[in-house]
Amino acid sequence: MFTKPHSSSKAPIVRNPRACTVCRAAKMKCVGAEDGLKSCQRCTRTGVECVFEKHRRGRKPGSKLSEASKMLRRLEKGLNTAKLKQSDSSLSTVFPADPRTPQADNTQFGGLQSSDAYGSADGYAASSVSSRTVDPEEEEDGERSDEKFPAKLIRRENSFFRTILNPEHKSPMLHVPRNPYLPQSLRPAPLPIGYNDPITAGLINENKAKILFDAIFLRLNPFINLFDPALHSVAYVRSKCPLLFTTLIMAGCKFFEPSLYKECLRLANDLAVRAFAEGWKRVEVIQAFSCLTYWREQEDNRTWMYIGYACRMAVELGLNRYHAKPPAHETEFQLRERRNRERTYLVLFVHDRSLSMQTGRHWMLPEDDFIRHSDTWHEQGGTPIRCEDVIVSAFAQLRRIATEATDMFHTNRSLSDGGNSQVNIDMVLKNCNAKLALWTSTWDHEMRKANGESFHFSFTNLFCLYSSLFLNSFGVQSSVPPANRTNSHVRALSACFENALNVLGIASKDFREFGVLRYGQETTSVMTAYSAIFLLKVISALPPNLSKVDVLALATPEL
Repeated sequence: MFTKPHSSSKAPIVRNPRACTVCRAAKMKCVGAEDGLKSCQRCTRTGVECVFEKHRRGRKPGSKLSEASKMLRRLEKGLNTAKLKQSDSSLSTVFPADPRTPQADNTQFGGLQSSDAYGSADGYAASSVSSRTVDPEEEEDGERSDEKFPAKLIRRENSFFRTILNPEHKSPMLHVPRNPYLPQSLRPAPLPIGYNDPITAGLINENKAKILFDAIFLRLNPFINLFDPALHSVAYVRSKCPLLFTTLIMAGCKFFEPSLYKECLRLANDLAVRAFAEGWKRVEVIQAFSCLTYWREQEDNRTWMYIGYACRMAVELGLNRYHAKPPAHETEFQLRERRNRERTYLVLFVHDRSLSMQTGRHWMLPEDDFIRHSDTWHEQGGTPIRCEDVIVSAFAQLRRIATEATDMFHTNRSLSDGGNSQVNIDMVLKNCNAKLALWTSTWDHEMRKANGESFHFSFTNLFCLYSSLFLNSFGVQSSVPPANRTNSHVRALSACFENALNVLGIASKDFREFGVLRYGQETTSVMTAYSAIFLLKVISALPPNLSKVDVLALATPEL
């Protein structure tokens, strides 16, 4: 226990360290010992002595920071900058209600509406969580005169007959204008009766939630690139959607507060069921269902279902609308919310195509105008360019390349009995590898422009290597006719072997040095596992005159 000074005549000890040795070792906030007279909460719970030691500032002569420490310091600096932007935009404060605007009658989360006119007046679908939302197709009816879609034709005729036979009486009170520049109040969104988030359940307090959010942005978000630290504060996320808030806290607890993980997981699953049953529809619900799959438990097999549901909702909310120019008079807050919607769709597109590659099932999200123009999306968010946005744009282009090639390979399989109709796999692979090489050059340059860290380069390289491994594996599979197994087969096998080794090298060396290996989402685990299995299959299929030990000896130094 921390003891008081023996003599009361001595001046009180000024404790410069911000945390005791136990909390410092756990890298957690030291709570309860601010007055210097008692032990902190963690030491009290564990029954150990609460000791404060002065920091030994500086490094020993000749010592250097590890790559993980360097990266963490730079990420923390970027996070602090983002927090300053939150303060400048008044995103972390509670906005007073507009006295000219009446309060909504329904207080349940299922009826929560976006309070600004930006979502619909400028052409964006409303981010309502009620089951009755603005249908994006309804807004496009004025632009598209064709009525070949049955749903549109029936809806239009029903609207006509309703107008003629049973016109609705609308109250003028419903048309009171709202202040279009007033952001939504950042009070917590109402929870459904009988449901809790981690704070209302008493698992954590708001300060603990902020600590977990910091850890999420430093360690987890670099792998998914879904959230903007300048927008997604604890207050903002909690005001938008209890499901997303609970899901993020659940993800943070899995790595940083394991004792709370199971209970937070239960809360997140309960809210997910309620969101599905009541048809909550908003961008934060899409993000929540995506996050439920990133760090899922091994026995959880709902990834395909959750991502499919998120894809349908994204299209229904119009997240894939392409805007050649930003809306006029767009504030920074509106810009960040619009970019949040667009980023969500791009990340979902990448995840959808990635699942298609992994499972062999068909993808859900098509390549529309927004996707085709996404190669410059990272440049449209102002300066400085975020490395995370560069990764999002880069991965969207990478998935387009991979999809084009896999579509041709699958076409070749479906026409395997057609003789002359078969695709020339050698030519497809040459074209694909050339595009991948150009992709590497292009996005390496873009990442350097954004002052990317070593982690960002390794991360993008990992996905490119895996895509090359997967695509070139079509050139060495047994379905390739023996007549084609000449030089093209050898080139494909060589490319696969090299790419698989490099994938494992990044995972085992780079990510380990950065201290981030354990934080990777499910996709990174699948890629490393596939690479390892491919190498094992190649080694097991070696001819008798080539020693397996020799091949393993060649591979081991690379890892």
